[in-house]
Amino acid sequence: MKGDKLSMDRITKILGEYACEIEYEDVPGETAREAKRRVIDSLAVAFAAYNAEPVVMARRAASRYVTTWGGRLIGTRYRASPDWASFVDGVMIRYHDYNDTYLSKEPLHPSDMIAAALGLGDALCSSGKDAIAAIAIGYEASVTLCDGGSLRKKGWDHVNFLGVGSALVSGKLLSLDVEKTQHALAIYAVPHASMRQTRVGELSMWKGAAAANSTRNAVFASLLAAEGFTGPFKPFEGEMGFIKQLLHGDFDASVLAPLAEKRPPRRILDTYIKPYPVEYHAQTAVEAALKLREELKPEDIEKIIIDTFQTAYDIIGPKDPEKWDPHTKETADHSLMWIAAAALVWGPIRFEHYGDVRNPTVLSLMKKMEVRVDPELDRMYPAAFPNRMTVVTKNGRKFTEQVDYAKGHPKNPMSDAELEKRFHELTAGIMPEAQRKRLLQKLWRLEDYSVAEIVEDAVV
Repeated sequence: MKGDKLSMDRITKILGEYACEIEYEDVPGETAREAKRRVIDSLAVAFAAYNAEPVVMARRAASRYVTTWGGRLIGTRYRASPDWASFVDGVMIRYHDYNDTYLSKEPLHPSDMIAAALGLGDALCSSGKDAIAAIAIGYEASVTLCDGGSLRKKGWDHVNFLGVGSALVSGKLLSLDVEKTQHALAIYAVPHASMRQTRVGELSMWKGAAAANSTRNAVFASLLAAEGFTGPFKPFEGEMGFIKQLLHGDFDASVLAPLAEKRPPRRILDTYIKPYPVEYHAQTAVEAALKLREELKPEDIEKIIIDTFQTAYDIIGPKDPEKWDPHTKETADHSLMWIAAAALVWGPIRFEHYGDVRNPTVLSLMKKMEVRVDPELDRMYPAAFPNRMTVVTKNGRKFTEQVDYAKGHPKNPMSDAELEKRFHELTAGIMPEAQRKRLLQKLWRLEDYSVAEIVEDAVV
């Protein structure tokens, strides 16, 4: 199979050529800076999850297969094959559901792919400049694909789009040519479809690992392609390919025009850093609850009405019985009802609150809730992601708060100082202050260092 045949698939051709033609010098300054901010944020949330049970399990499994050449598992000197390292790093980044987000026809946590930049970039001793370019390219592709069609509506998981970006990140770091990049995309896209069942009903540890697995598969595909291994013909637009099988043919390929025209990558600027460790559609519900909490106490509440948009209703709303009665951290952080009640009880939601998902006061407030789709709010999505919360007290008073953009959204951005504060707060339990400061200084100047130097400074 030759590259010219693969190029008959328009999507494979567009993505492959874009990844190969965009270099660090083509990355706008604001994009490069945002890429560095996302590496900072990803390491922060990764270290916050360092001792979480699924992370410890994944790290223990990978450590059984240590090797002399590979990527170090974040925070350790264990070297594993780059695909294993990317998996463990990815589980760390995603475990708390606290990394960045993009909302469109399909939601995505694009910084999940930074695990590939770290796991493979460390093994290759890639330059910081190459890592920045690769991350910018990966974001550009994955975020754009989210604008073209909805995987979840067809029963497939958003991480299928993520893996495409991870394959481009990996291929760029490996310096694959256009033909091999297309093969890497094909080897990733056809065999590794991830089902939406991951996020239905009671959620398991796999909820925080599915993205890491897609990134792992993408790294694996790229390593094979680097050796000349060929992938399936027409992986995206073939008669049994990605678009037909996962999207039922419902995909607007015109969204890829900027990539086809080789425009400089900027889509990372459209993504959002999370202010709270909850599913993104509930971020504004938390902020609405915090405002209401200033006016009333949980024991005074008679009824709570949450007006939201259809996507939030479908993903974290009332249709799954388990979301009304969560027993796991993974279910609680994907339950709009639990999140809103927890914010009313405790204020800003923190990791430790998930150790008390069965809190009686929180569960009692949930029983007083009604969740509705408001057509007006639904029309605002995805340009905004509004939640309106109305609380009626036992003495008949009514309080209403609506929030459209949470902190960290491009229309309500998180400053560099706020990002640094977040980094220090999330890593303080794992990393000494002097090391944190030294690592931050290098991350802000990532272009001057190698990925290996960054990973070395992150060993705890």
